Amino acid sequence: MTLPTERRTENDALIDALTDAQLSERLEPGGFYAFKHNGHVTQIDLLDRNLEAPRRKTGTVRVEDIASFVAYYRKHADQFSETFVNVEAGTVTAVLNAHMSTVEIDGDILDCGARWGDHRLVLTLAKTDAWKRWTANDRKLIRQAEFADFIDDNRADIRTPSAADMLELVQQFQAIQKVTFQSSAILANGDRRLSYVEETEAGAGAKGQLTVPSVLELGIAPFEDSEPYVVTARFRYRIQGGGLLMGYLLDNADDVAKDAVKTVVARIQEELGITVMRGTPAS
Repeated sequence: MTLPTERRTENDALIDALTDAQLSERLEPGGFYAFKHNGHVTQIDLLDRNLEAPRRKTGTVRVEDIASFVAYYRKHADQFSETFVNVEAGTVTAVLNAHMSTVEIDGDILDCGARWGDHRLVLTLAKTDAWKRWTANDRKLIRQAEFADFIDDNRADIRTPSAADMLELVQQFQAIQKVTFQSSAILANGDRRLSYVEETEAGAGAKGQLTVPSVLELGIAPFEDSEPYVVTARFRYRIQGGGLLMGYLLDNADDVAKDAVKTVVARIQEELGITVMRGTPAS
């Protein structure tokens, strides 16, 4: 039974056309086929998976370093490809089959037309382990023993004070565990002097002092493809119930990361001879 016209779908028409056996031509992979039925012609476009090869390049390729981005871009881009950077996200996106622009040929202006924009290359900058460690603990106050372990594990990232001075500081942190911190003072050079009293079974014991630097100067790279930056970590502490909580505050870590992204973009522009626009391509 044939459905009323207002209730028929394209699938119904296709089924009727196929069963009608009035094919306009023999089916061949990749072609457009017309099926005549009741005086109407329906065209069918076969899917790419039925062809020997796709009719055009599609898909999104994701890479993690500049060398991979440059290699893939050179292989697949053309004069109309467009590239964008999202500085905050640390991503660079190339639309390899972006819309074509107008061109002048023998005095005539030709509109080259639109393209699908669905063949893309995305570079997501990988953060270094050192950057992840230092930013993860930024502005956190942790127990003295934990802070000592953290500094000891990451002494290689600290430019000033010297490695020898930091080792001595860590050893002091580890040695004075059973003490009660009472007060602190800021020295003329900005360092902090913390006063404490040792705890003994008989009560208060010997008094002592611990001097810690006001700032740590780090040398760390935000991303695998960027050079190390000098980042200042300002020392922070809190005496709480006689115990000591310690931490640091990174100065302008976000600005450093953004500058590193811009440096990577400058390298891409130089290597490929292209202009990278700031923003996000249309989806």
